[in-house]
Amino acid sequence: MKRLITIAITLLVILGISFGVAHYTHTKFIDFSFLIGLAVTVIIWFFTSKGGFTSRHTDLQVQGTTGIKVEQQKFEFSPNLAFITSLAYTIITFAAMLYHYRSYL
Repeated sequence: MKRLITIAITLLVILGISFGVAHYTHTKFIDFSFLIGLAVTVIIWFFTSKGGFTSRHTDLQVQGTTGIKVEQQKFEFSPNLAFITSLAYTIITFAAMLYHYRSYL
């Protein structure tokens, strides 16, 4: 049940942002849905990974300020359900976008 709630909330947020941007810019839903799905996927990846660029940057700042060597974290990422849902949304909207704009290719 918790998994379904996570999937539903993730889809509602992505769809809400997509419909909001489409309504605000007076464009079609398909025009921005892929880009918004990609942006949400990258944001979820950025905030759920450990030991990336920002962690190393912060460790170097602390080491430079205090002179104490900080043990660096190894980069880790374990995809959660929200990431998988947004990735699936991005792939589906990419395929839908290609199908919708097939006459331009």
